[in-house]
Amino acid sequence: MEPKLLLEKELEPIFLEKLPAFPENVKEPIAQYGPYVMLVLAIIGLFGLLTAFGIGTAAIGVGVAAYGGGFNFYIGIAFAALTMVLYLMAFTPLRARKRAGWNLIYYATLLNLVGSILQLNILGALIGAFIGFWILFQVRDKFVA
Repeated sequence: MEPKLLLEKELEPIFLEKLPAFPENVKEPIAQYGPYVMLVLAIIGLFGLLTAFGIGTAAIGVGVAAYGGGFNFYIGIAFAALTMVLYLMAFTPLRARKRAGWNLIYYATLLNLVGSILQLNILGALIGAFIGFWILFQVRDKFVA
């Protein structure tokens, strides 16, 4: 058995025992098509990051000035960039149904949670993490080492 990831042991009973389980006819399409949906959304997210930095304008400073240069901006950009990189790294192993891909998405979800909390988006962080972890734990058995 593979060692547990950070907080996985604590989250597992919540999302596998206390919440309703997904039926098999829901789990399989998520595991099969989810990597492709995630890839498309990650690419769109990267274009969004480029836009936030003003790529296509005269200079990066123009983009930062247009969108604000405060703490939340930089935290949001940093965490979004790291999350997108994890999503892109996870595509190949997820497509091959490897646990390594699931692990990367798990860490991306944790990273998203931390970034949202640091931006004081507490409600969004909790709702997003709840839905993300519920889906992740429901399909975890579809990804093997």
